[in-house]
Amino acid sequence: MLRIAILILFSLSLSSKVFSYPQFIGHGYSSCITCHYNPYGNGPLTDYGRALAATMATDRAFIPESVSDEELGERSGFFFKKPTSTWFRPNFDYRGLWYKRDIDSETSEAEIIHMDANITLVGKFLENDKLITVFTFGYAPEPRGRTGLEDEPTYRTREHYIGYRFTPKFGVYAGLMDKVFGIRIPDHIAFSRSTNGLAMNDQSHGLLVHTGGEKWELGVNAFIGNLAQDAELRQVGASAKFEYDVASKIRVGASVLSSKSDFLERYINAFHMKMGVGKGSALMVELGESTKTQISGATETKSRYALTQGYFQTSRGAFGIMTMEYFKQNLERESYVMRFGPGFQYFPVPRVELRADIYNTRIFSDSLVSDDTWDLTGQLHLWF
Repeated sequence: MLRIAILILFSLSLSSKVFSYPQFIGHGYSSCITCHYNPYGNGPLTDYGRALAATMATDRAFIPESVSDEELGERSGFFFKKPTSTWFRPNFDYRGLWYKRDIDSETSEAEIIHMDANITLVGKFLENDKLITVFTFGYAPEPRGRTGLEDEPTYRTREHYIGYRFTPKFGVYAGLMDKVFGIRIPDHIAFSRSTNGLAMNDQSHGLLVHTGGEKWELGVNAFIGNLAQDAELRQVGASAKFEYDVASKIRVGASVLSSKSDFLERYINAFHMKMGVGKGSALMVELGESTKTQISGATETKSRYALTQGYFQTSRGAFGIMTMEYFKQNLERESYVMRFGPGFQYFPVPRVELRADIYNTRIFSDSLVSDDTWDLTGQLHLWF
């Protein structure tokens, strides 16, 4: 049963819908708000973030020497143009996945999944863009492996919110957003996201208060669930995340989340660390524990997970990736899952991301050890 659950979980969550890469601490960027309108990353990039993606994060091998990084930054606006409007920022992005599961199996077949195609409209107003509005709408495939969801919409909004920065160090955001918790890596199959209700379709309406200083950052998020869901399914609760820079390019933190629906009560806590290593490389670690209580019958299940992910910059725009994960679904049982995988991420030209990953999964149960399962993925991400 555990093996089946993991395979379903894997197929449901294979996606990384956002341009949100916390490994940029290797370049000295420890806070997401430097490049994103959302202070915890994901979603649309600010003008600075787009310029950074077009320069520091992109290889120059296919760019003429006559084009300077300054020119690349100026052309980072919508469809390769310098923004002409002071307040309006449109954006379009697409991500597709080539996926081959259990590549050692004779029956293994490859498939292509169009994970999402979004249009995002950003409005920014007042002095220093104190007031922002963000609305994203686009295509999203139906959750894979589930039944009874024939009415699941093919198009949806994954975020829409308003934000106001009273000062550069204090802001409030209200609307549909991802919950604040842990390291928001773009790998939605990671146990730190997929098993904690923090994956690509788990946004919630709520209020986020964000503040910080020179070396610290705090976010408190009260949420009432996604209002598009049935009321009895909505997880209502709150989360908080605190991070502190203990040294240059070393940020440690802790997160907590507590929420409840008519059927399930959830409590999660985690310790996390991001560390820059050399120029452009980074190491990220998250250790967490989750308690889920079924309201009917008061059945409680505690699980534990660990994530270690290293990004190693091989050249400008090119990163080697190594991910190692541990997941114990029930602490009262001996069964657990180990997964590791090398990968490669490449930005050949501005607005284009290529990524390939190999995932090895092994399930250790009370009485046996399963055969290794190898899965291969390739991703294409375009944004304009």
